[in-house]
Amino acid sequence: MKAVVGILLMLAGAEVQAEMVLSPAYTQEFCMQNFNAYGPIYAPNTTERMEWIGSLLQAAPRCGVIQLQEVWNNSNINQIENALKYNYTISSPNRENKIGVMSLFDGVIKDTWTYQFKINNLGGFLDEIRETFGVTKAFHIVQAQLPAMGEDFYFVNTHLHPTSTEIRITQIIDMLNWRLQNPSLKMLMSGDFNANEKSFEREFMMTVMGLHDSFAEALGGSYPPGYCSYCETNPHSWMPGNHMLDYIFVSNVGGANTKLQALAGELNMRGPLRDPLSDHYGVRVQFKLAPGGTDSLTGVQWIQRRDKVLAVLAQAQQILVDYDDRDLEPYIAQLQGFSAQIQTQQGSYYQYFGQYR
Repeated sequence: MKAVVGILLMLAGAEVQAEMVLSPAYTQEFCMQNFNAYGPIYAPNTTERMEWIGSLLQAAPRCGVIQLQEVWNNSNINQIENALKYNYTISSPNRENKIGVMSLFDGVIKDTWTYQFKINNLGGFLDEIRETFGVTKAFHIVQAQLPAMGEDFYFVNTHLHPTSTEIRITQIIDMLNWRLQNPSLKMLMSGDFNANEKSFEREFMMTVMGLHDSFAEALGGSYPPGYCSYCETNPHSWMPGNHMLDYIFVSNVGGANTKLQALAGELNMRGPLRDPLSDHYGVRVQFKLAPGGTDSLTGVQWIQRRDKVLAVLAQAQQILVDYDDRDLEPYIAQLQGFSAQIQTQQGSYYQYFGQYR
């Protein structure tokens, strides 16, 4: 087993082909790693893969922040914690709520919150199976301070619904509502969003929540054709085509007069081609905390952003209306309320909208 892990670590060093190589961490820089560890009950070699994953995450160069999804079983949580407990402070909400996420920090955890999404099932067969096993989707928030940053950040770890656009829209609205009540710190949100780089859900989330896709920005603003964290060449993949499903988003609203900037990014945590670590690959981004948090939109930019937000809110509303389910009616009303706030220029959503950086 040790020999296998050693080979895997060497492959990991060689795999940093990710179009950009991460620089070492300097003052007011940090690295963030996201990875879906593929730990459901039907996944193969879970215990063995968790050992590999733990070894890779503690290998140099380490990231100051790690967020994992699909670490379901207590035994697998123990494996990750035992491998990394001397290097990180760890939040493992999956022990109390079967949501599958873990967050690890080279820094101080100030507080944590966990919120289950209000809608996890609109009657689908697979959803009923998940409910039988007590599996739910949620988002977990950690307020943490990293070394040399000088300010706390919110770190949000989530995993959205795997198949339903309508449910994912409601889950994004749940996270937006939390953010509107907690706008005082910058936010980094990562996870498996089950929505590719061209999806409406990604556009909706970035537009209404004022998020930047940090990896895309590190690549110059967009993903090259064929770029994927969920790839058809991966033997664990069940979905055709190549897709980005895993992201690290940033909101620069809140905190000091500073701005989080993505310096470089890579896809990693691949494992050997015939025996990959997961059905997903990892996403890793190097950040810098730079001056510039007081920058504001010009008049023309403000109008363009307003019009885009209103258009996206209207499209989301129509998607939910067309699905015709009573459970969606409260979310349709919320979307209408957000639009009204933008048009009347008042309310908590309008205030948050105006702080976009």
